[in-house]
Amino acid sequence: MTAFVIRRLALLIPILLGVSFLVFGALYAVPGDAIDSMLADAGASAAEVARLRREFGLDRPFLTQYWTFLSRAARGDFGRSIRLRIPVIEAIGAQLPATLELTVASLVVATTVGLSFGVIAAVRHGTWVDTGTMMLSLVGVSMPIFWSGLLLIFLFSLKLGWLPAAGTGGVRALLLPAFTLGISAAAIIARVTRSSLLEVLGQEYVRTARAKGLAERLVVLRHAMRNALISVVTIVGLQFGALLGGAVVVETVFGRQGIGIMAADAIRTQDFPMVQGTVMIASLAFVVVNLLVDLSYIWIDPRIHYA
Repeated sequence: MTAFVIRRLALLIPILLGVSFLVFGALYAVPGDAIDSMLADAGASAAEVARLRREFGLDRPFLTQYWTFLSRAARGDFGRSIRLRIPVIEAIGAQLPATLELTVASLVVATTVGLSFGVIAAVRHGTWVDTGTMMLSLVGVSMPIFWSGLLLIFLFSLKLGWLPAAGTGGVRALLLPAFTLGISAAAIIARVTRSSLLEVLGQEYVRTARAKGLAERLVVLRHAMRNALISVVTIVGLQFGALLGGAVVVETVFGRQGIGIMAADAIRTQDFPMVQGTVMIASLAFVVVNLLVDLSYIWIDPRIHYA
């Protein structure tokens, strides 16, 4: 077990190196830079532009810039934001809690709703309940996040006046964004839960448990559900990354603070150090969550062990 964790942690290095190279290379290939955006309407002289490029290291060759970025990132330093003129890690630290709050809340919504709908559909397999649940899941998967967010704002904020339409802070301001972000993930989790549970319900040991006279609720929740959770937990871990990425859209629609909307502003203004820092932090969080998912398999099924 310990050796497995050490190997997985060691694999973080090449994964993050690959992500950093792809992100840095893609941003380097983009025409122009933040200096052009900042001084486009300022009428700055060529000497002033050259001085600022030297100050931020943008006049150096690609490999030199990349090595400088790597050496700083290894120490937790992603440079200074060209737009905000503060350390990138400081800006991320100020906004990251709001994004994590939204992501975790939406994951709770997605897991709760998805598991409930999936179990109901599997238990009522072949009935109108099963068909209706899967139709709702199809709608949830197909509907764009920004559109479902606007619909929820129209209904619960403008028409009913129950919840605020925008802002950050408090449970009431978190409900609409969390449900908006969690709807699509809940639909995927529901479909995977249904298919996994249906497969397990056809196994011999489940029929034996029923033959012993156990209540259907105990058969499903105690015997079948635990063995069906492997696939579900895997999907939940993958959905964390999707929710973290979807936070960009939701934070924009609901006017929330967070690294998503900060990254969108950085891309628009070509603040490359900020973009690189937010992508690296999000990638690290995604990889760590997937490691935790792998470790959770042992708790779900004791037969699984890592040699």
